[in-house]
Amino acid sequence: MPLSSLDIMFYYTGDATGPSNNYLSLGGTIGSETIPDAVPNNIFDDVTGDESEIGDVEYRGIAVYIGTINSGGSFDAINPKVYISGYVRATSNHDVIYFAKSTFPLNSNTMGVCSDESSAPNESGLSWVEEGSPSATIDWGGATLQSEHWVGIWLMRSVPAGAAAFNNRAFTLVFRCETTASPYRHPVWREFVVSWDKLAAIKTYRPPIKV
Repeated sequence: MPLSSLDIMFYYTGDATGPSNNYLSLGGTIGSETIPDAVPNNIFDDVTGDESEIGDVEYRGIAVYIGTINSGGSFDAINPKVYISGYVRATSNHDVIYFAKSTFPLNSNTMGVCSDESSAPNESGLSWVEEGSPSATIDWGGATLQSEHWVGIWLMRSVPAGAAAFNNRAFTLVFRCETTASPYRHPVWREFVVSWDKLAAIKTYRPPIKV
């Protein structure tokens, strides 16, 4: 059988192992644990009163890994793409999510690092994309992410000074690719809900967007 959507897995990077230490997902190498889907604070923590008062910018590095445990074979992710959808902002003074692909070559199985969650990645030339409904799509120019390899994605959350309180804090990260399925290729995608609000951590199905 061809590549399964379940073969597309999202992992922490660096020393992070779960929501309790998500601030350690700072790039470099793929971590040992997958990121739980639609779980509060699975990647970002709550914004504290001090942070909302003076403003705050935080970074996370995650890995998208192509495994074969569910497909039972060795299938690549052809023409991968990433975008964000489903983020609802406050009406004013809202925080904003940005994302970027690592500048390291596809299939290099590494990415840059952040010295801490408040420091930008040490990769020059990152091209940050603002989330939307859906956001602009990031791609790798038609290249292929090989089986048993991973690619790094950077996330940045920018909280303005005096940020407005709002309880719908979640967005959906979508990884879409194609897989060989004789005689044609067909699309495969995996949705992953990033949440830092218990009320928002409810996974909803959204049909794939043709890109």
